[in-house]
Amino acid sequence: CGSVRFRLIPAPRGTGIVAARVPKKVLQMAGIKDVYTSARGSTRTLGNFVKATYNAILHSYAYLTPDLWGANNFTSSPYQEYTDYLKEPQDRDKLAAKTAAANAE
Repeated sequence: CGSVRFRLIPAPRGTGIVAARVPKKVLQMAGIKDVYTSARGSTRTLGNFVKATYNAILHSYAYLTPDLWGANNFTSSPYQEYTDYLKEPQDRDKLAAKTAAANAE
């Protein structure tokens, strides 16, 4: 908020919350486990400090992290799908003979 600039910096897993006393409580309530923080400005005004912390948390939820990605259905490439056909010509002829025999039955 106005007089305080507050940043949340991702930390390695197991680091915990590295913050001052007041923002640490707010971050714990938000469910954040591992984070470094950086604050500049008039952090003695606790109301503004808490508002800046809350604002930083709100802005952090705008990022799309891998755990929020949807499921992907990958299809095989044409080269992968038609590898038998793309083999050597004599193998291709044998494969064509097998499929013709299978279709004739």
